[in-house]
Amino acid sequence: MDKGFWKGKKILITGGTSFVGKNLTNKLKDLGAHYFVFGSKSGPIQFDLTKQAEADKVMQHEGVKYDFIIHMAALQHAADWPMHHTGLQFHVNNAIHVNTLEAWRNFQSQAKFVAVGSSCCYPGAIPKLKEEDLHHGPLHDSVYSYGFTKLLLGVGIEAYKDQYKLRGTMPMFATLYGPHDDFNIKTAHVVAALVGKFCNAKKNNLPEVEVWGDGTQTRELIFVEDQIDGLLMAAQNFEGNILNIGTGIETTIKELAETIKKMSGYQGKIVYNTNRFVGVKNKVLDITKAKNEIGWTSKNKMHTLEEGLKKTINWYEKNIDSMSHSSHG
Repeated sequence: MDKGFWKGKKILITGGTSFVGKNLTNKLKDLGAHYFVFGSKSGPIQFDLTKQAEADKVMQHEGVKYDFIIHMAALQHAADWPMHHTGLQFHVNNAIHVNTLEAWRNFQSQAKFVAVGSSCCYPGAIPKLKEEDLHHGPLHDSVYSYGFTKLLLGVGIEAYKDQYKLRGTMPMFATLYGPHDDFNIKTAHVVAALVGKFCNAKKNNLPEVEVWGDGTQTRELIFVEDQIDGLLMAAQNFEGNILNIGTGIETTIKELAETIKKMSGYQGKIVYNTNRFVGVKNKVLDITKAKNEIGWTSKNKMHTLEEGLKKTINWYEKNIDSMSHSSHG
């Protein structure tokens, strides 16, 4: 990544008070960029992007003309939460994306629009996901509503580029983990959920930790700092519509659980519960295009799983007492 490129750039971040947003702003600060964070829950400016008037206000804040808009705002949680909130996600996220795109066109047409995509957008029956597979099959039942709203966002960017000659792209993310993640056991992604379980089991001397599924399901796991590097590399260098940014490596849940157990120092046993939610059995992003287009993985140093987990566990243990009980299982 060309670090000098970002110095002095003006960047609007929607959803910037989120897990990714907190890590992104730390990175942009180090790069010398000027960023403006808008979040729905906390931060200097609060807003509701489901309302067009408020989306317009965000884009006109203090008359700033942005170089980039990084759009991360969305209603989203992991585990089985999406299955029980399909209508809510459909309504809220489609409203957020449609309003933000229109506000971009009307007030920040000079800015490049970079939206955060997700592997949930891809057909659920395809284990290795290539960009050309995007619209070639139904989404997985567990995330079909959320995934569709991201698909709509991607189509919206294409449509606005075609008609209004704007610039935009949507990097597709893998399963993220790292500091500031959501560790609430009911809504967390798999890494945060397991880090919370094992660290709390160690702290409370619990005899066992339950892991959902039989352990053979796989996930593509990427440390948040690496994902942010990919996001910024794509923002700077990629003009196409979508681009997979991941590790290209599948990790079984059993391997993940055993690694977290070891690194957390937990001495009890692991119990696999095959009656609990597991989602997609296998999925991994094909990152060939990103390697060819932006030099992904050759121009940036990636964390190993152990390195990323060490940073995540250390952060969690330092902050565990400041979290509510429900936030860490």
